[in-house]
Amino acid sequence: MSWQLLREWPPGYGGVERVAHELATAWCSQQQPSTVFSLVAQPRALAEPDPLPVVYKRVPLPSVTFGRLVLPLPSRALLRLLRASEPLHVHLPCPAVLALALVAHLLRPQRAISLHWHSFLESAPTPAGRLFEVYQRLAEHLLPCFSRIVTTSPVLRTELIAAGAPPEAVRVLACSLPADVEYQAERVAAQRLASAPESTTSASLRVICIGRLDSYKRIDWLIEALACVPDALVQLDVLGDGPDRPSLELQAAAQAPDRVRFHGRVDEGTKLAFLARADVLVLPANRCNEAFGIVQLEAMACAVPAVAFEHPRSGMAWVSRNEALPWDGLRNSLPDLLARLAADPALLARARRTAHLRYTQQFARAVWLQRLQAAFAP
Repeated sequence: MSWQLLREWPPGYGGVERVAHELATAWCSQQQPSTVFSLVAQPRALAEPDPLPVVYKRVPLPSVTFGRLVLPLPSRALLRLLRASEPLHVHLPCPAVLALALVAHLLRPQRAISLHWHSFLESAPTPAGRLFEVYQRLAEHLLPCFSRIVTTSPVLRTELIAAGAPPEAVRVLACSLPADVEYQAERVAAQRLASAPESTTSASLRVICIGRLDSYKRIDWLIEALACVPDALVQLDVLGDGPDRPSLELQAAAQAPDRVRFHGRVDEGTKLAFLARADVLVLPANRCNEAFGIVQLEAMACAVPAVAFEHPRSGMAWVSRNEALPWDGLRNSLPDLLARLAADPALLARARRTAHLRYTQQFARAVWLQRLQAAFAP
C-alpha cells in the first residue's frame, strides 16, 4: 500500500496534482492500493467531474486557508495519516505538507517517508512572499532528513544537490501523460508527420498557449512577441482561465487585433483537438515556480514543437529542448523564432520530427514506467 500527501486535489489541472494522480494510478495498476490525502479539497472541486478517471482513494483533510497558506485542522483522517506505518510520499512546495511530514517522522521514526520536490519558489517582496522564502530555506535545510527525494528534471536535481541534498538520495522522474492521452496524441502525431510541410502562404503559423492566466505565466510577453511579427503571419489560441484574462484580452485587442483568441478552460478532448491544429506551443512563464510544463509533453507527443524560456532553477527549457530550432530561450528572441517558423515550412517540419522524437525517447509512458521503478527503488 502507498500513501501520498499534497496540497491539491488530484487529478486537477496543475502539475503537482497530475503527478500525484499518475503515481497513484501506476501503483494501483501494479496491485498496490493507493490513497491520496489532500489539504485543499473544496466543496466546489468535489462537486465537479474529474478531468481524468480516478482508480485510487482520495481523502480530504479538513483545513483552513489564509491567502496562499493552508493549515490542517484536527480530524480523524489527519490522525490516521500521521500515526500510520504505510510508506508516505509527500509533495512540495507547501509549508503545511512539510510540517506534517516532519510530525509523521517524529511519531514513527522508522516510517518510510519520501519527498517529491516539484519546484523552487521565487519570493515576492510582500509579507507572504517573505514567509514563503523562510519556508523554502527551511525545506532546503531539511533535505538531508529524507532518504529519497524525487524531482522532475536533471536541472532541479543539480539545484537540490547544491542546496544540500545527498546526491545518492535525489532521483529524477519526469512528469508523464496518461496512457490513453498518449495513445490519442500518437495518432495525431502520425498524421502530422506523414503530411508534407505546410505552405505559410495560405495560412498563418498557429501558436497555442495552455495554462492558468496568472501573472507569472507571462501571456502578456507572448502577446507582445506576436505583435512584433508583421503581416499577421502568426495567430494565437489561448486555452485556460484566470484572474489576468480581462487585462490580457484588452492587451490583445490593442496590440494584436483579431490575432488572439481566448477559449477559457476546455476539456481534455477539446485541448487535444486544438493541439492537433497547432504548429508550436509556447510556455512563456518567467519564474522557477513553473518547473515542468506537462502541456509541453502533450504538445511534443502530438509532434508539436514546444518552447519555453531559460530560467534558473527551472527545468522548462530542458523539457522541450529542440535542436532543430534556432532558439536561445530568451524573451527578446521569441518574435524572430515565430517569424522564422512562419516563413520556413521545412524548418517547422524538422522541429516537429525532433519534438516527437524527444518525447518518444525521454518521456513516453513505457520509459516513464521504467524510471518509476528506479526512482522508488531502495
